[in-house]
Amino acid sequence: MMNLQATANDRQPCHVPEVELVSLAIAVRWRRPTVIPGAVVANVLRGALGITFRKLVCPADWLAHPCVPCPMYSSCAYGLLFNPTPPDDAAQLRLQQDLPRPFVIEPPGLHPDTPVSPEQMTFALTLFGKSIGHLPYFITTLERLGREGMGRDRVPFDVESITARHPAGNEVLFTSGATVVRMPLRRLRTADILETTGCHASPSVLMPRVAPLPAANPWLTVKLRFLTPTLLRTGSGIDSQGCRHSATEVRGRPPFGVVARRLRDRLSALCAFFGEPWRHPDFAALGTAADTVRLVDSHTVWLTRQRRSTRTGATHEISGFVGEAVYEFPDAATRDQFVPLLKLAEYIHVGKYAPWGHGKVLVEGDAG
Repeated sequence: MMNLQATANDRQPCHVPEVELVSLAIAVRWRRPTVIPGAVVANVLRGALGITFRKLVCPADWLAHPCVPCPMYSSCAYGLLFNPTPPDDAAQLRLQQDLPRPFVIEPPGLHPDTPVSPEQMTFALTLFGKSIGHLPYFITTLERLGREGMGRDRVPFDVESITARHPAGNEVLFTSGATVVRMPLRRLRTADILETTGCHASPSVLMPRVAPLPAANPWLTVKLRFLTPTLLRTGSGIDSQGCRHSATEVRGRPPFGVVARRLRDRLSALCAFFGEPWRHPDFAALGTAADTVRLVDSHTVWLTRQRRSTRTGATHEISGFVGEAVYEFPDAATRDQFVPLLKLAEYIHVGKYAPWGHGKVLVEGDAG
């Protein structure tokens, strides 16, 4: 396995963003037995949660209108969480109108092997940065959704418990019948997330402690498991002649350079608009370094999925690949740049539709 123990003299700087998040486990119990197919549960939950949340906070006469022209948009919880846009004076991504949502919902059923219970459902919710303060809105939304029922048959449910997960100990924030929502006493920060990698935090830089590599074996490998459908796109942009190129989808054998760039972009935007800005010295160099990481082996399967919007009736493809890939780093310094970022990806996910549970990854040390 990867050895990340060493002395201070062996440490190499690794610029990692300072993140703050809350990871929640939410358990609900159906009021009558029901079996909703796994993939359907994921689609229904994501749609119903957003619609119910908006009905909770949006003036009735504005529900049929777009968010941005609303005079209350700048202070609206739904706008911040489900329809965020950069402010006019934003230092970056000012022209990007599709900002990442500052949350990740992990419903059951996104992976084809996930069992579905007719009695209860458990899913995860991760809130990032500024969105943590809106936790009571999510809980109130879930309670209202439980009363109204979910799915085609409007099956009602009760929220049994909401638990905040933390290495120092879990906290029960809400139980069925409670009238008060507790806010978590502890939040997950970068140092907490990277504990398992042997990293330690300083005010602005995280420096993994790594042992010198044996001279006979300069290559280190890391296995990255893609647990839910992952959609990565690459190649979009404007070339030197001013021509715009559309993005292409990665449907198998994901290059590390693509994975790292999409993770870099997602982290940067989340930090810029919902947390502390990521003050990396050179984002372009990070992408260049990612291209030196070699894909050693890959076993992935493409899952074709669609969802139908309840609000518009339009059908959207939400396909992606699941499986695993093994990557080989050229040296310890390159490994130290990316392993901490991959650990953060376990919480924030990577790729398209990440807020809805897609692009969930798990880092598994080396492949040996």
